[in-house]
Amino acid sequence: MFFWLSVAVALPAAAAPEQALDVGRGERLLILAPHPDDESLSAAGLAQRVFANGGSVRSVVVTSGDAYVDAVVQQTGKRKPSAADFLAFGERRLDESRRAAQVLGKGFLHLDLLGFSDGSIYSALVSHWRRNQPMRSDFTGFDHVPYSEAVDRGYAQDGQDLLSELVAILRETRPTMIAFPDVMENDSDHAGLGMFTLLAVRDWLAREPSQNIHPKMLAYLIHWRPGWPTGSNWGIAQDWSGQPMQLPDDLPLRGHRRVCLNLMPSEVATKRQAMAEYQTQQLIMGDFLSSFVRSSECFTQLQTGDTQRIENVVEHWRHVRKAFDSHPLTRRKI
Repeated sequence: MFFWLSVAVALPAAAAPEQALDVGRGERLLILAPHPDDESLSAAGLAQRVFANGGSVRSVVVTSGDAYVDAVVQQTGKRKPSAADFLAFGERRLDESRRAAQVLGKGFLHLDLLGFSDGSIYSALVSHWRRNQPMRSDFTGFDHVPYSEAVDRGYAQDGQDLLSELVAILRETRPTMIAFPDVMENDSDHAGLGMFTLLAVRDWLAREPSQNIHPKMLAYLIHWRPGWPTGSNWGIAQDWSGQPMQLPDDLPLRGHRRVCLNLMPSEVATKRQAMAEYQTQQLIMGDFLSSFVRSSECFTQLQTGDTQRIENVVEHWRHVRKAFDSHPLTRRKI
């Protein structure tokens, strides 16, 4: 698509002090998540605070997370699961997001499950941009959204359609806060959705040039180097709720600031309750999920003007992220 830049970008290494995230009255929060559970891992506490302050929350989960091979193998007992097995797993994960949304919003959280295939986001960005060349899942066999209750059922899995969908959601929601994956994520879908978010915000603002729109752009981090956060790879879930979240020191600052929201005990408890709904993930990575249930949630805050320099963001990412540790298309051998 647009990977044609060759300008080197210096990588800031020093950690930055974290500042308090201000959540005002009547905020409209939009959470963009690549997989079921990412919306709760990243911003369950923030969502509760927005509700408490009289605001609204809309959560968009782009993929079904259907290509988590280890989890499907464990769930089915099959060494080589079938396409139907992966589809059934995707349906179950989508339902887990519905239940978690009920825990967090008590019926007031607007949840959109787009139903794209696991691994499709980054592919849609770099090699399947047009509708006549959609990404076909190596796991389910579909090149369009197959899930019966997905918002985008029947949509081709291509970059143009995903971008158009995100722009339409932005125009409809008019968020004052956007929580989305950091483009530095060590996961293909996460990094890809981070870039799609920047592209979508740029297009949204370009379509409404007369409006004074300045949403808080909050980039969250789920996948980094092994061992972050502390306890995420210990093999057994631990209680980290008394400790704050801290972004890794080696996460490039890129001229942005870091902000954290200190959570009340009741917000931490509800986040833990929401995370408990993701049983497919608890069975295989409970230690990872529990490591995000802490006394704070932290983000890298961008400015809307940063979306005008998307090519620089992408080039910066390319110098840091040469490959992904987590990419469904690399997990074909079971």
